[in-house]
Amino acid sequence: MAGVIVSIDRRRVGYTLPPFSLTVDSARLEQFAQAIGERNPRLAGAIAPPTFMKVLEGENNSSRAILAALDVDLSRVLHAEQHFDYMAPIRAGDCLTIERRVSEIYEKKGGAMEFIVIDTTFAGPAGQPVGCSRQIVLVRNSASKVAA
Repeated sequence: MAGVIVSIDRRRVGYTLPPFSLTVDSARLEQFAQAIGERNPRLAGAIAPPTFMKVLEGENNSSRAILAALDVDLSRVLHAEQHFDYMAPIRAGDCLTIERRVSEIYEKKGGAMEFIVIDTTFAGPAGQPVGCSRQIVLVRNSASKVAA
């Protein structure tokens, strides 16, 4: 079937990585704060800057694991969009549990572009939510990707 675009299997919607836990490291917080230009020494290394959740959700190569589970070639991937919701500050020393789930897969332009929506939740030690994110990944397809 030459010229047919192979789509991401829509049955993978709902795919969830096993939850993983980590402790927020003050040195990594400080390093991240410096990288984004945070100059308030009271915050650097103590309270996570808002986009630090992106660093946390990528731990354990979780983004790569999701794409591998969907059989997506990394060379076709672009990070299209991300937003965060904050329920409580994330601080150095916090032990968080992170859960990631594929909540939607859709296409545009006749399948030339596919989008994977990944929802991530961040919970504190008592299970209380401290934040969540929604990431949209663009997968570029071409007519040369042929159905097997």
